[in-house]
Amino acid sequence: MSDYEKVAKVTDIAEGDVESFFVGADAIAICRVDGNFYAFRDECTHQSFTLSDGDLEGERITCCYHGAEFNVRTGEALCLPAVEPLETYSVKIDGADILVKIDD
Repeated sequence: MSDYEKVAKVTDIAEGDVESFFVGADAIAICRVDGNFYAFRDECTHQSFTLSDGDLEGERITCCYHGAEFNVRTGEALCLPAVEPLETYSVKIDGADILVKIDD
């Protein structure tokens, strides 16, 4: 896939929340922080657990299984046990729709 694909509606994600969606076989997490939407692979790079189950505080999401933390905007791993960044995706809003670009 190289085009933007509709994943959700703006109203599906409240401010400060993170939700998981499937795009094909890929689990994508989308969160809303300060009115902006950020999308990333819904998988901790430490041990492949679901990140959308974790805690979102500002731009920081914490994996609820081992405490790894990531910046949802940049994908940067912020603390151990994770050392690899998250895969992030470009997001754009088209009216009430959230579109995500997932490159091959």
